Amino acid sequence: MPNPDLSPTAYLATLADKQLLLVKGPDASKFLQGQVTCDVKELTAPVTRIGAQCNPKGRILLSFRALQMDSETIALRIPASMLESAQKTLGKYIVFSKAKLHQGTDAFALFGLFGESAAAVASTFFTQLPTEQDGWVEHRGSYLIQLAADRFECWIALAERDHFLDAVTKQTQSMDAQAWQLLDIASGIADVYPESYELFTPQELNYQLINGINFRKGCYTGQEIVARLHYRGKLKRHMYRFEYTADKIPAPGTAVVNSLSGQQAGAVVMAARNQSGKIELLASLLDEQLDQASVADATEKLSPRNLPYAIPTADDAPIQ
Repeated sequence: MPNPDLSPTAYLATLADKQLLLVKGPDASKFLQGQVTCDVKELTAPVTRIGAQCNPKGRILLSFRALQMDSETIALRIPASMLESAQKTLGKYIVFSKAKLHQGTDAFALFGLFGESAAAVASTFFTQLPTEQDGWVEHRGSYLIQLAADRFECWIALAERDHFLDAVTKQTQSMDAQAWQLLDIASGIADVYPESYELFTPQELNYQLINGINFRKGCYTGQEIVARLHYRGKLKRHMYRFEYTADKIPAPGTAVVNSLSGQQAGAVVMAARNQSGKIELLASLLDEQLDQASVADATEKLSPRNLPYAIPTADDAPIQ
């Protein structure tokens, strides 16, 4: 697998492990506002938001990136493996709204574009570029979302798929979805998968640090627990990035233990193998266990790696 750090070129990954779930109807925004952690009203600007749907105990049922395509359509980009679950957990409540759920498989193909010249490559298909991180632009029914200066999600309308690939393929090298997963891990942006369903609270995945929770938006399922953790409790568990050597990539939900006592300290959120052959992962664990953490049954202790945002200490004031 080519190393994207060694060349100023651009890379294109087919994101077959991700899918769009469309919430469509006059009540699409109102419905989601009462179900998820992010403020759906913010989507009326050309921005996307990370968010989660929680159960009444504040545990995540579904993680997503949301984009409002028009006044009656909000797209949720989710792990493809969570589609059936998402339709059940959202569908249980949407029956009371003037909105319906639609799979986006028959309408969009998803790609990840990254590298030093990614913006220049994107501009060969899209007539303009987003102006800020998490912003987006639309061109002929396709969407370009800026995750960083050199990293974009491309939600391409199927009718434009061939045109898009004709425009970008000759200027990019093909990469697999694992390379994109590594970039998510380096960004400290995590998803929930079937193995970690109802395992984490939003704060345990650092959603409060990436605009994934709005504490002023009002009620949603699980909001009371999420708010109580924020305002009344001192958070003692956060998500961290690590690296270690192992033969097998750990699945989401795999236990993380104290390497000395063997006592469970947390769980793996997501993991992938990097270009050097080591495993990089995000793990949510007790802050006090950070220096002694290891994946269950692994012989090597986890080595912490940097995230692009700071993890607050227990004494820091809560984010308003």
